Parts: sequence; C-alpha cells; structure tokens
Amino acid sequence: MPATTLKQAQTDSVKRRGNAAKNWLPEKISPLSANARVAIIGAGISGATVAAELASAGMLVTLFEAMPEPAMMASGNLAGSCLPVVDRGNAPYNQWYWQSWRLACQWWERQEDRQSLGDLSGAFKWSRNASKQSTWHQWIEELNQPALVQWQAPLYNAPDIYGVHFKQGGYFVPKQVVNRLLTHPRIQLRTQCLVHAIQQEGHAWCLVFDQGLTETFDAVVLAAGASAADLLPEWKDYLQLNKGQVSHVLSRDWLSPPKMVLSYGGYATPAADDVICVGATFEGNVPLGLTQAGQAHNLSLLRQVLPQALKPEAQPVGGHSAYRVMTSDHLPLVGQALSVPDYQERIGACVLHPDTCPDATAALKSNLWFSLGQGSRGLTSSFLSAALLRAQMTGQALPVSDKLKQAVHPARIIFRQMVQKALK
Repeated sequence: MPATTLKQAQTDSVKRRGNAAKNWLPEKISPLSANARVAIIGAGISGATVAAELASAGMLVTLFEAMPEPAMMASGNLAGSCLPVVDRGNAPYNQWYWQSWRLACQWWERQEDRQSLGDLSGAFKWSRNASKQSTWHQWIEELNQPALVQWQAPLYNAPDIYGVHFKQGGYFVPKQVVNRLLTHPRIQLRTQCLVHAIQQEGHAWCLVFDQGLTETFDAVVLAAGASAADLLPEWKDYLQLNKGQVSHVLSRDWLSPPKMVLSYGGYATPAADDVICVGATFEGNVPLGLTQAGQAHNLSLLRQVLPQALKPEAQPVGGHSAYRVMTSDHLPLVGQALSVPDYQERIGACVLHPDTCPDATAALKSNLWFSLGQGSRGLTSSFLSAALLRAQMTGQALPVSDKLKQAVHPARIIFRQMVQKALK
C-alpha cells in the first residue's frame, strides 16, 4: 500500500475507534454552588457572554480587563457580522455555527432597544465561483428553512452574483452588546486590571496582580484569547494569534452603500454613524497596528467582487486591528482546562488506539475553564460557548449534543496534534 494511502487508512482507523471511546476527552464535573465567586479574565464578547450566563445562574462574577474599557481588542470593531457557516453536511463545524447563530439571534430578539445593538434583519453571502454557488444552492434546498435562508437573485444588478440571503443574519455593534451583557447586578467589572498569573490552591484559584496583590476565587474562566497563553504557556502551541485589520470607509464614498451585511470572502456592514466597516485581513502573528497594505487589501477585495460599490477615489478614514485567537480546526475551546504535559504523558502511548486510552481525568484542572479560540466568529459563537459553559459548571442539561460538546472540548486539539506526530 502506498505511504499516503496507508497514512490515510491509519487516520481513518483512529477516527472510527476514537468515536467509540472518549477517554481521550476527559470529564469530571463538580458543579459549583449557586453563589460561587467566579473570575473571568477578558471583557470582550467571549467574557461578557460567559459573565451574563453565570450571573443569571446566581454566581457572583468579576471580570478582569487589562484595557481601560471592555471590548477594546478583538471585540473592538465598530461592527461585525453574525452569520452561520454555509456548507453541506452535518459536520460538527457546520452544526456548531448554525446553532450559535440561532442562539445569538434569539438573544438579540429578546433585547429592548435592540437596534442600538446592531441589526439582524438581513445579510447576503455570495461567491462568483460557480462550484460554490452550486454547493450553497444545494445546501439551501437540503436545509429547507425558507423563513431563515433563501437563494437570492442577482445583487447590484450583476448577472453573475447569486448567493445566500439570511433573513436573520446581520451585524452586531460589539461594544454595545458587551455593555448590555454586563448590566446584570451580579457582575462586577474591573478595568485596567492586568492578571499576571493564576495559581491553583486546592479547588480554588488565586489571581496575581500588580505589586503582588492577590485575590482568590472558586473558579476562573479564561476568555482573554490573546493573553491566555501568557497565563498558561503550555497552551501556546494550540492558540494561534492571527492579526485582523478592518477598514472604515465613509458612506458618502460609496456609490451603493450596503443596506445589509455583505459577505463575499471579506465583509461590509451597513453604515453606523456614517462609517461602513470593510474587512478583514488575516495576517498571522505580526505586530498590531493599521497598515497601508491591510487597508489596500480590504478595499481591493471589495472592488474585485463589487466593482460598482465604491467611488473610484474612496479611501479608508481609519480602522481597527487586533489579534484573533484561532484553533487548527476553527472551532473554539470550550470546557474544562487541563494540564498539557500530564495529558500527553497519560495517553501518549495509545493515541493511535483511542479505545485503549486510560482515564485521563487526573489531567483536568479543577474549576479552571476555557472560552477561547473564537477566531473571527466570536460575535456568533460566543453565545453558545457561554451557554455550554454554564451547563457544565452548574451540572444542568447541555444546550448541545454530546457530539458538539466533544467537538469543542479543549483536549481534542492536543490529541489531534499527538496523532499527527505519531503518523509521521
């Protein structure tokens, strides 16, 4: 058998047996009491959604944010899209973002004065690629939910632009959403408060601040993606920093300003305070800051797919850059944290035979939790991540299937990397 075929056969075998036995995805849930004190590190959309869920469960929540205000880093864009993934099949990736989108829409619909938080009354996603158009059209037919998703006639009178119309897709204003989430009376926000270290003390956790000051909590949730690896260096290889840059273009510099979110490989949002967000770059782990190259990329991509959208002289008037934290499979890390070295030691000899893996629950870090790696989809994904964490931390019924819970389990990233190394 050729080497490539043999390797694929081995990989498929690992997947089949891994689906039957999940010792390599350890769980040992000890529900927190209703009045537990929980620290959340990071006050962007990920931290804010977790805070709102836990506070609603009766816990006393303190958010620690290093910046002067919440939602200044990855959640610092003026606007960001809220859409599911468009793809056929029932893969966990597709299911996770579909359920995340539906939950985000439901949250928005429950809010008073929700127009200040964004607009989820329509979005259009398209590609000029004929193969993608065909796949998406089939996906819509198989989905058969015309109240949510329909195949759209040409946009901007362009005969080759067909795509997906999400009737409840759209955009959020991240800062407004975060501020709304943090209004619960059981949530306390501490800004300009950098956490230098976290230390386990029995089943509790001690946070270390400037000048050696400390404070102890019953549990900690890491939701500050860009700084999570500083607090847990053993996770650095699994949290990929990817700089994103969004450009701001005045609505008067458009020939046809978008009336709904446009998603085309990049994205454009309707005007907010006369500014339209056009994004976004994926530049890897490079220094932050707006660059001319990034601005040019965003406008060039828009002009390629919609030549009639911008005036010829249109130029960005500003923008925003931040690190997105991503994972290798583009799904978040949601669940109980674990010691990477301990986990590797316990299952290292059996990664190609998952059904023989020993119990790895001893590698779990009691009362330390993740809501990380939301990538560029945090405005969609964070609501479901937070709901799942609440269920796990309180012992309630899960909002997702076991298959989806396992798909975002933090250990799966370590396990897959170990399998890849073993197959080399």
